[in-house]
Amino acid sequence: MNAFPLSSTQISDILGRLGYFRDLQQPSLRKLSADARQVTVRRDETVFAKGDPANSLYVVVNGQIKIFLPQANRAEKVVAMVGHGESFGIAALWLGLPHPANAIAKSDSHLLLIERDTLMNQARHDPLLAECLMADLSHRVMDLMHDMESCTPRSSIQRVSCFLLQHQPEAGIGGYDILLSTSKRDIAAKLNLTQETLSRMFQLLSKEGAIEVQGRLIRIVDSRKLLDFNQANCPPPGALPE
Repeated sequence: MNAFPLSSTQISDILGRLGYFRDLQQPSLRKLSADARQVTVRRDETVFAKGDPANSLYVVVNGQIKIFLPQANRAEKVVAMVGHGESFGIAALWLGLPHPANAIAKSDSHLLLIERDTLMNQARHDPLLAECLMADLSHRVMDLMHDMESCTPRSSIQRVSCFLLQHQPEAGIGGYDILLSTSKRDIAAKLNLTQETLSRMFQLLSKEGAIEVQGRLIRIVDSRKLLDFNQANCPPPGALPE
């Protein structure tokens, strides 16, 4: 991991956009910014492994990080794909537990690291920061529950149609485009499917006139047909974190 140069003002601006730092008073934000470390991770480089101590909060300046659980036969259960302006590692850090999953870089990525001692000390002196951190953790738990609900025990076509509907920019819109931010393999793992099954579901939805697939661009032609395939309850648009 190599350092890369960002000014203190740039770091404050990046941190200030995170939900749990957005309303902080400037003294707290400046303290966190001053202590943040800047690192670069290369594509396929491990950020941390399951069982490693959770010593830092990670913020993605640019690039993409995959959080996943290793499975038997070299399979993976993708927990999250974390991109620009998002953070990861907060839950284990807050509880003082080892990381419960692996994290690797899907592309060359620039990260900011805030050490656990810095964050916890600041939270003790700033009740608003502690409140915002707890709110963020609660939202993540709810998102994870929605994610689990959308995958099991539902059929493959329901999982895929639900995934596509969760990217609908506004309820009632019949057509819209989705530019997949990661590989179909990782999306399949997140939906607890094989890549081959995901491709078959895309082919089926295309044949039915619900979508058009152009590489990573998924064009939703008729969202009503997706709703027809999605018989069980699906979390509302926006419930699935990017």
